[in-house]
Formats: sequence, C-alpha cells, structure tokens
Amino acid sequence: MQHYFYDIHWDGETLTDEEGASHFDDGSAIYYARNVATRIARCGKGERVRVHVRDADGRLLSIVSPGPLRVLSTRQARIFEIVERDLARHQAAIAG
Repeated sequence: MQHYFYDIHWDGETLTDEEGASHFDDGSAIYYARNVATRIARCGKGERVRVHVRDADGRLLSIVSPGPLRVLSTRQARIFEIVERDLARHQAAIAG
C-alpha cells in the first residue's frame, strides 16, 4: 500500500490534506480523487473544483477535476497550476 494526500482547491480556497489515505497504486488514488472532486462539485460550481494528488514524498502526481476523463499528467498539471495562478493574479490586479 502507498500513501497519498489530496489537496482540495475550490473557489480560490485550498484545503491541504495532512492525513492522507492509503491505496494500492496511482490509478486507485486518482480514481478516489475524481470521486472526491465529483462529490464536492455536486454541492456547488463543479468547474472550480480541483483535487491535487500528492505521493508520500509530497510530489504532485495529478490534478483531477470532476467527471470522467479529466485527469491530467504531472506535466499538464504543472502547466494548469501555473495558468490558474497567473489568472488569479490577473483578476486580482484588475479588481484592485
């Protein structure tokens, strides 16, 4: 069993997972993250929910959004993270 952490990013807020959960492999950890994202999306605006999956060493494994087939590779996840950060900075500059 391997240990994974699930950080939830929703509407500009971040909930960092400090306990984590054990899974047999990366695939089951990502599947679990998709279920978490989908459940959260049912409560609000699903397009803004992202679950970052980290391995036991803290390395980003994937970023998952609600629904099927929306799992990003680590490289795509990093690009997505940079774009989201830059958009948030741009929106803050316009607002302020």
